Order: sequence, then structure tokens, then C-alpha cells
Amino acid sequence: MARLTIARSLRLALLGLTIVLAAVAAGGVAFLYSTRQDYEDRLAEGYQLQTAASRLLAAAIVEEATLRTATGDAGKAQRAAARRAFDVTLADARRLASKDPQSARLLEAAARNQEGVRAHPRADTAPLSGRDSIVALAARQRTRLSDARDAAADDSRTAVLAAGAGGVLALIAALMLVAAMVGAVRRPLERLVEAARRLAAGDSSVRVNEDGPAELRTLAGAFNAMAADIESASSRLEAERRRLDTTIRSLGDALLIADPDGIVEQANPRAAILVPDLEPGADVAAVLPPVENALAGEVTLERDGRTLFVTAALLGDEAGVVWTVRDGTERVRLEQLKSEFVATASHELRSPLTSIKGFVELLAAGGKLDDRQREFVEIIELSTNRLVDLVNDLLDVARVEAGRVEIHRRPTDIEDAAREVVLLLRQRVEEKDQRLEFVTEDELPLALADPSRVRQILTNLVTNAHLYTDPGGKVTIALRATEHHVAIEVADTGRGMTDEEIEHAFDRFYRGRGERQPGGTGLGLAIVRSLVELHGGDVTIDSTPGEGTRFIVRLPRAPDIAEGLPAARHALHGRRVLVVDDEPAIANLIAERLHPYDVETEVVHSGEEALEHLRTGRFDAITLDILMPGMSGFEVLRTLRADPQLRGIPVVVVSVFSGREALAGEWVVPKPIDADELVDALGQAILAGRVRVLVVARSEVRDTLEPTLYELGIEYEWATDPLIAAQMCLAHFFEVALVDAGMHHPDAAMAALDLRGRRLRRSVVLFAAGDEPGLARLDAEPVSIEDAGATVLGLLQAEHA
Repeated sequence: MARLTIARSLRLALLGLTIVLAAVAAGGVAFLYSTRQDYEDRLAEGYQLQTAASRLLAAAIVEEATLRTATGDAGKAQRAAARRAFDVTLADARRLASKDPQSARLLEAAARNQEGVRAHPRADTAPLSGRDSIVALAARQRTRLSDARDAAADDSRTAVLAAGAGGVLALIAALMLVAAMVGAVRRPLERLVEAARRLAAGDSSVRVNEDGPAELRTLAGAFNAMAADIESASSRLEAERRRLDTTIRSLGDALLIADPDGIVEQANPRAAILVPDLEPGADVAAVLPPVENALAGEVTLERDGRTLFVTAALLGDEAGVVWTVRDGTERVRLEQLKSEFVATASHELRSPLTSIKGFVELLAAGGKLDDRQREFVEIIELSTNRLVDLVNDLLDVARVEAGRVEIHRRPTDIEDAAREVVLLLRQRVEEKDQRLEFVTEDELPLALADPSRVRQILTNLVTNAHLYTDPGGKVTIALRATEHHVAIEVADTGRGMTDEEIEHAFDRFYRGRGERQPGGTGLGLAIVRSLVELHGGDVTIDSTPGEGTRFIVRLPRAPDIAEGLPAARHALHGRRVLVVDDEPAIANLIAERLHPYDVETEVVHSGEEALEHLRTGRFDAITLDILMPGMSGFEVLRTLRADPQLRGIPVVVVSVFSGREALAGEWVVPKPIDADELVDALGQAILAGRVRVLVVARSEVRDTLEPTLYELGIEYEWATDPLIAAQMCLAHFFEVALVDAGMHHPDAAMAALDLRGRRLRRSVVLFAAGDEPGLARLDAEPVSIEDAGATVLGLLQAEHA
């Protein structure tokens, strides 16, 4: 049975039991049939012999009577016939009595008696003795018939008993067979159950014998293989656990595991150094930022003189949170050193380039050069511009990495910027046997953008299209307007991009996977996306492999109010401007740039001189360098804004300094100086004047708020919706904004603000006149309308502290 399956064993057992029962039944039936046949044979034999005895008796009587009565020849024949009849009957009786010796003896006695009758036919006693034997033979047959009936009854009972006994024995045998089979199955199953219980309890070394029916042997083999796999997996998991535990303990970052309630369950040794207050059992909320902020991204935390970067990750649904705390103190210090290095390097690189570029342009505009000299000047100017672009790209990479790319948005004619790029790059494109086409709509609206950054975006996109397009291809620049944007499309007929390349196109240092790769750093498109997003726009890609690629840049349209302002350059005529720069060449260059617009300039080379001239003379505006020895431009700005007599003078910062946050709100023109940008910025600054506070609120709260602002002496302007606020921010400087939380969309109003008057930070005060419906959309706590004026005044005073 150990080599058979359970099903086959059951089939064989049932077949054997069936055969045995069939044999018992067949034997019983055969015995009954044999008994019945023997009984019938004995009955037939007895009846036949009884009949034969009767015929023999009759033949004996006939022969005796014939012997006594027949005479003569006829009697002789009669006697012979009677004799033959008796002999024939006797022979037949002998044949029938051959199986019963007693009947045979009686026949022989009757034959002898009949011979005696024949010998003495006249005797009176002979016939009686002969007939007695025959009568005894008949009586004998009646006895035999009775005995046959008794024997048949006994044999039938015996056959029934034998069949019943055989059935009982077969049933017992079947039960014993089933018990044996159950035992053969039960014992391996019990061992398997016990082994499974031990395995579930953690004993992965348990094994079972592979015996029993084939199914159980297979099951036992599978169990042993599973146990071996579990043992191996447990060993690997334990090794990995030890390895992970060692890794976590040796991490330079603090790692904490908190339950869903924020209670610390585990912490590695580094956590005791970075966040010693967060021991197991402590509440993370007492030290770490809200979990929602940490789940969304890295959160910076200043604690005990360290700069910590905190992130969090969910372990699972209601399973707790893993907190990672990284010491970023050194990283922040290095970033500061990097920023200082970039600022210094940019100053050292861009200052001489500014001089070269400016004076070359003055030479070209002088009109006293012959053709050959003019050609040389144009080559110098072109090379200088390329070098300026190269320096700017290098600086932009550093700024992008630091997240401090600067833009200076103003109403900009995108068509002019695009034509400049076409003019600059056409020769380069045509040298590769490509066509550069430019398409634009009539009366394209102005975009709210930084012209130099727009040129940079276009240059990067066109250069990218040029590199990835084969000779004979075409690069197209198309400009169009939508309801809220000015769209720039740069399309090529190059090899196109796959879905994977589109997905990673804006990643830093990513380049296509084709066989033929052009040169490049893989930073151009990343810079494009950063610049576009800083403008509040977006950039998308539409590409088909083998057909070409199209980049679509959408920049916000300039508010219509900008179109109605007087021309900025016209506003410069007759103005008096103080030029402040520690490098005489740069200062003189700025003065020369302003001279064609009838601007009277006065040049000084230090902050102290600038303040002295401002206090003793009258100026409509100043241009101010930041990185000056002695009193820096920052100190000059602070002094100006603290002086009631000088705080309203428009200031245009002309510097290589990249610390945009510290200059937030001032007009900034970077070095090397773009002449048009300088003139436009100075003209806009003179036109804009200087207003301190912008109130964005409903008309119905005006009567409540205005008396407070007037009493505190706060200068302000009022806007009743986000669009008007955006237009006013474009036209004027504002130090602080007061936003009404009860407006229909206070979040939109806050997003529309561009407080260009702030130098150190962007300040927005949210105030509420009661239970405002818009507060649910704002993550802010408003001040009451009664305290709004005092809060603004505190901010303005803190600025000059």
C-alpha cells in the first residue's frame, strides 16, 4: 500500500472485497444447486426403482401365473415371453439399483426366488417369498425417498449457514482492510499535523518521513521542501535584519519610528545626538514639524545651533511613521560658501566683460570707424556677447541648483526678443545646412517677462533643436497669443523623442539615447523649465519619433494697464540721476548709456559720497552698486528708506550680486549691463514713484479700515479685486499688503501680489472683519480689522530698526 495511491488502494480493496463476496455467493448458490440436483436425482432414482419394483412384481406374478396355467406349445411360448418380460424388468431394476447395495441385494433375492418359482411352479410357498423381496424393495425406495428429503433439507441449511459465515468473514476482512488503510493514512497525517504545528510555532528545522500512500509521500515531500525554504528564508531574513540593524545604528542620520499617535517607539544612536529629547516614549510633535509637512517634502529645522533636514514616510495604514533627521549644518555652510564664491567669481568675471561690452558698443556707435575697423568691432562685440552668455549659463546652473534664479519681469515685446535670437543664431543654423524660420501674429500683445531670460529660453530651445536636427532640416520659431498667455513654439524636423525621453527631457544632465548624440551638458532644458516656471508660465513637449519635436512655452500676458503708461524712456528726459559704483569704468559706462536720453548724471564711487550728494542735492533717481568697499549698497538702501526725506527716491540696483531675497522689491539690472534693460528699468522706477501699503479689500470695509490707516499716518492705495491688485503692483512699489479675508477669493488676491518695495522679505497681513467665508481656503490666521493698521505699522517700523 505504501507504493499505491489512496484512490488506487481503495479501488483494489473494493475489487478484492467484491470478488470475495461474489465467490462466497457463487459457492453458496453452487452448493444449493448441487444439493438440489442430488436430491432430485435421488428422488428420480427412488421413484424409478419403486416403479421398476412394481413392474417387477407384476412381471413375477404374470410369469408365475403363466407357469401354472400355460400348457402345450402355446403355453411354452407364453412362458418364454413371461420369462423375458421378468428378466428385462429385472435388468432394468438392477441398473436402477446399482447405486443402492441394499436394493441390489433385495433384487438378487427376488431373482433367486423367481428362479425357485420357475423350478417349482406348483409350489404354494415360493411365490410369496419372491414377492416379499420385491415388496421390500418398494418399501426400501420409500425409505430412500424420505432419507433424500431429510438430506436435502440438511444440505440446504448447511449451504445457507456456509454462505452467511462466508459473508461475515468477508465483511470482517473488509473492515480489517479499511482499518489498515486508515491507519496507513492517519499516521503520516498525524505526523504532518504535528510538524505543521511546530513549524507554525517557529521551529523551521522540523521534517517528516516521506512514507505512506503516494499522495501523503508527495505532501510530506512538499512540506519538507517548504520547511527548508522557510528555514533558508528565515536565515536570510535574520541575516538581513542584523545587517539592517547594524546599518541603522551606523547611520549618520537620526532615524525614529513613531506609532500613529506620534509616540517614539524606536530610535537609533544618532537620534540621541541630533534630537536628544526624542527618546522612546516621547512625543515627536514636541520637537519635529507637523507630519503632513514632512511627508510632503524635506523640512528645515533650526535646533541647538544645528540646521536639521527632516523627512517622514508612512509605514502603512495606521502603522506609524518613520522620521529621518539629517544634520545639514555643514551643507548649509558649504552652500553659503558656494554662494559667496559665485558672487565673487561673477563679479570678477562680469565686471571686465561689462567694460568691454559697453565700450565696444560705444565704439560701434561712434561713427568714426572705417569698414575694416567696424568689422573688427563687430567681431569683438559678438565674441563678448557669447562670453557673457557663457558666464551667465554657468551662473544660472549654480543658481538653479541653489534655487535662486533671478528674473525681473516687466512688459516685454516677445517678438523683439525672438528676432534678436533669430539674428544671433541664423548663421550657426545655416552652417549646418538647416533653415531657421520665424512666424508671428500681427499685433502680438506684451508678455510679463524678463527680456534677457526670454532670450535665454529661446536660445536654449533653438540651440537644442539645431543640435538634434540633421542637415537639410528646418527649425521654426512661432509666436502666438492666447487669452491669458503669449505662446512661444520652437519646432524642428529632427529625429523626435520617445516617451521615455519626453519624461526625462527636463532632468538635469539628461541627454537623448540615440546612436548619434550631439554635444551639450544636458542642462539647457532644465534651465528653460526653471525660468519658465519662475515667470508663472509652463512648457510642454509634443514629439513624434522620426518626425520632429515641438516645445511650447506659455508666458503670462502683461496687464493692459501697462500699455497705457507713458513711455518709460520718454520719462527720462530732463531727469537728474546719481550713478553710484565703485568701478569708475562701469560708472562712466552707465552715464554714457543714459546720455542719449537727455539725462543729467553725476557719478560717485562710494556709499558715503552717495548719501552726501543725496542730502545736499536733488536727484530724481539713483543707480546703485551693491558690492562696494566700505559702505555697501545694502547699507545705503537701509539709510535711504529710514530717512523721511530720501525714502521716496527710486533706486535701480546695478550689480552682479545674486542675493535676490535681500533685494526683493527693488528694480535690479544685472551686470553685464543690457542698455535697453537699464533705460527701461530706470524709466519705470521714475514713473512708478513709491507707495508704502496696498490694501486689497471689499469696498464695504473701507469706512472701518481707512480711519485707522489715516490716524497712523500710513500711505496706502486701495484695490477691490485681484486683477486690479496685480496691475497696481506692476505700476508701483509696495512695502506691505493688507488682504481682506472676507473677499470671494482671498487666495487669488494673495497670489496676485508682487510687493516690489520690500527689501528683506515679502509681508502680507491678512485681516478679517468677522467670520469670513474665505478662511477655509487659507492656511493662515488673520488679525482683526481693528488691529490691521497697528500690525502694518509694526512691520514698517521693524524694517528700519
